[in-house]
Amino acid sequence: MENRLFAGAAKTCITPGPEYFPIEHFKNHMTGKPSIFSGKIHEDVYARCIILQSGETRLVWVVLDMPGVPEADEVRRLIADTANVPESQVFYTCTHNHSMIYADNPIFEKWYGEPFASKVHRYRAYLRQILPVLVKEAEASMKPAKVGIERGECYLNVNRNEKELGPKAGTYGFRVGGPTDRDLYLIRFDDEEGNPIAMMYNFAVHACMMIHNNPEGLGTEISGDFVGGACRIIEKSYGEKVVCMFTSGCAGDLNPIMMSRVNIVEPDGSITTKDLGAAGNTILEFMSNRLARDVVTLNRKLEAKNATARLWAGVRTFSIKSTEIDMPGPERPVTIRIGLMRIGDAAIIITNGEIFNQIGRRLKDCSPLKKTMMISHAGAWLGYIRDDSGNGVYELGAKKALGELLDEMSAGL
Repeated sequence: MENRLFAGAAKTCITPGPEYFPIEHFKNHMTGKPSIFSGKIHEDVYARCIILQSGETRLVWVVLDMPGVPEADEVRRLIADTANVPESQVFYTCTHNHSMIYADNPIFEKWYGEPFASKVHRYRAYLRQILPVLVKEAEASMKPAKVGIERGECYLNVNRNEKELGPKAGTYGFRVGGPTDRDLYLIRFDDEEGNPIAMMYNFAVHACMMIHNNPEGLGTEISGDFVGGACRIIEKSYGEKVVCMFTSGCAGDLNPIMMSRVNIVEPDGSITTKDLGAAGNTILEFMSNRLARDVVTLNRKLEAKNATARLWAGVRTFSIKSTEIDMPGPERPVTIRIGLMRIGDAAIIITNGEIFNQIGRRLKDCSPLKKTMMISHAGAWLGYIRDDSGNGVYELGAKKALGELLDEMSAGL
């Protein structure tokens, strides 16, 4: 059958062992000091891989339950070489999970020094060893498949930029009237008998529900946050026979609607950020279950019936100054990587950086395909892309790159 679709999937635990702890954590915005991961594991974290093939085209998706992707360019090449595909046919990204060690940001090595740097280097080497194995496992499991893609809505995010409360409110803010992106996308791959092989859901939200939460006074606990929790709930419901992958949309300014840390506005107008302690884990359980319910509800509407979906992928890059996107450190050129993948009648836009949600919504609107989702954090660390005026240097460059890719895709299909 021409353009017959094949799919395979695998996952592997990437929870750091005791030799990595204690290790410093991302700076606490309120104290200016780093938090500590003591090594307490609330729930394991994972790397997940889905491989698709139609005709001569193969797409490889790898997602880590981590804040960012370590050694983005090097590991993407490693994944591409392992799967014998061009780099344009790989997306290597993360859930932006703040409850896992930070191994992607070179600035942290300067901030924290040793032994932080040596532990991070060791963990990166560990990932380089296991990710090719993960890709091979997914490749070995490939079988004839059908795909279905559905769009719904999810209300578990909120704009976090409470600008009226000052700059410190930006991390844990709750700006109810602020712009949000409610798109919830789900892609599911079934075998010929209708049994699910894998699914990927996409939603614009920071996986920072448990950031700096310290319920036992020992330090931040390792977990997949609520997006990883939802994946595990869904995988368990299928008896561990399905790989469920989360990808983050453009959520630079979007928080979970409930968090384990909250802003308290004092009578004098000052802001106190309070850690909810043990209550944080209860909120985590609730939010994980609620997100899983939204995905499952969408899943019931989805029909995986397309067995001949055509695949396509392309990439464009452009360079901008670090100061133009508010990156810390000295002014330097940084590379923006814009990817585009097509699966049948759906498109996936792929970028590095933490993109504010209005930018992402406008980029999705550039696509002629009604089912178009966007994945962020898929590349080297950039920090926040805040200029959502419509004329920001990132957005203008991304629109140009995306236009070229859309033209190329049309010609290629």
